[in-house]
Amino acid sequence: METKKIIKYAVLGIIALFVFGIFTSVISTSNREVDLRNRFKQKMDERTAFYDKMWKTISQKSQVALRNDSSFANNVNSIMAGRKDAQGLFMKWVQESNPNANYETVSALYADLSRTIEGQRDGFFMEEKMIQSIVLEHDNIMSRFPSGFILSIFGRSKLNYKPITSDR
Repeated sequence: METKKIIKYAVLGIIALFVFGIFTSVISTSNREVDLRNRFKQKMDERTAFYDKMWKTISQKSQVALRNDSSFANNVNSIMAGRKDAQGLFMKWVQESNPNANYETVSALYADLSRTIEGQRDGFFMEEKMIQSIVLEHDNIMSRFPSGFILSIFGRSKLNYKPITSDR
């Protein structure tokens, strides 16, 4: 009788270990998917905030550059208006150093705007790449067996990701 009890307990122990292994695998798979889903949500929120910051930065720098550009044009017009009586004064004015008509400052603002646009685009592209990496990882876990099967039992679906294109 002792041998039958030992075999019975051994079989029950093996079954219990098998069930425990499956149970921990299901929990681990579910937790991994939840982690990816939460990271995706966080990155999507971060992308929205980055897009808002990028748009405001470019817009405000553009406004400063345009205002400075129009001020430069107004300065040149007002300086030239006071000199239009005499003949040949335009060439004299062009050759003199005039602190009110500094094209380099206006040009530097546009160069700064260009660098800002390029930097913000690079930053936004990096945000998109991070999100795409999370989506790829999530798609892999949803498509593989047995994790895809386990997650479909819990009603989990693929992430809803749509990349932002250059519409604006």
